[in-house]
Amino acid sequence: MYDLEIIRNTISLAALAEEAGARFDNPHRLISRCPLPKHTGDRSSKAFTIFDNGRKWKCHSACPADANSGDVFSFYMAWKDVDFKTAVAELAERASVAPSTQIIPRPKSDLLPAPMAPEPVWRARAEQFITWAEGNLAAHPGAQEYLENERGLSPETWRAFRLGYNPTNLYDDPARWGLTGKKIWLPRGIVIPGFWRKEPSYIKIRRPLPGQALEHFLGLWTPADGLPEVKFGGPRGGIACLFRLEMLGHYPVLVLTEGEWDAMLLWEYCPDLCDVGTLGGATTKLDALDLSLLTRYLAVLVIHDDDQAGEQGRQYVAELHTHFLRVQASQPPAHDLTDFWKTGGDLRTWLAGQVARVLESVLGQLAIHSPVTEGWFRIAELAADESH
Repeated sequence: MYDLEIIRNTISLAALAEEAGARFDNPHRLISRCPLPKHTGDRSSKAFTIFDNGRKWKCHSACPADANSGDVFSFYMAWKDVDFKTAVAELAERASVAPSTQIIPRPKSDLLPAPMAPEPVWRARAEQFITWAEGNLAAHPGAQEYLENERGLSPETWRAFRLGYNPTNLYDDPARWGLTGKKIWLPRGIVIPGFWRKEPSYIKIRRPLPGQALEHFLGLWTPADGLPEVKFGGPRGGIACLFRLEMLGHYPVLVLTEGEWDAMLLWEYCPDLCDVGTLGGATTKLDALDLSLLTRYLAVLVIHDDDQAGEQGRQYVAELHTHFLRVQASQPPAHDLTDFWKTGGDLRTWLAGQVARVLESVLGQLAIHSPVTEGWFRIAELAADESH
């Protein structure tokens, strides 16, 4: 095993890029045409950048989504067309770094502790509210139309995830939630609950803000007293958790999206290709409990939105990948997966290709050949066939 941080600090990413063919006119602003062989677009444009004090790179133009950003290891993999294991070995040789006989632990501060569950009284009140909201959704055609037409979700999916509708701004007694202080704000909107071990852990409520599509389906926006026009509201006291359906069985690949809407959309169209969940936001990081849940999967694919916040999320996943090879990032085919679906994109075919790619990548890195992994190779082949 090699100390990856020593290799990163020894090998100059800029020098490596120049060796590949990059040309930086300004040493203080590392921008160049893309030198990578899989770049299929205009090579005259300066689409390649190195940032983060020379530790990160990105091609902003025509490199494949799975090989267009990262650190010195991902650059070497994209340049030489080799797997991670080979990249580490060859860069270690360049840096004159010998394998270590000891596993170097990660700093404890890098790993968030596992969260505590909400108090029983909070969970009981949340269950009451969720059940009440489910009944409201079943009786409100506008909310149902929004979920089907704007979010691509069938009644089976919204029942599986226990979506609901709150028809008015409510201010509940905090004692009913096991809390003190100001009243509990439950705004009007679509109710999205998150569960851990079949118990409510948090509740998000998507509000119909002025001029947005949801306002058209639910009626005019009604302001909450003294509260800002935020997109999401919900009761305080909940605990964030990995949003997913808790099922006994699982597929070899877990796909994590940036938000709940995209996760539910994938479950709608691709329930037999992978398990799905969400991190709950572009800047959310995995905690100890999340990572323990991910160990059951052969590969984990993380899809952040195509924006600045999503790029920060992809950088986090790239760093995570150096320690947990099974976790990889992917660029969405549009701003997000819901936008891709709304513009007529074939979500199922696109995801089948991503599942096949990440399975082949992880299995190649692990270099394990056994009856079990041969079965996973077969799954990857089937997913690849469907993607074509």
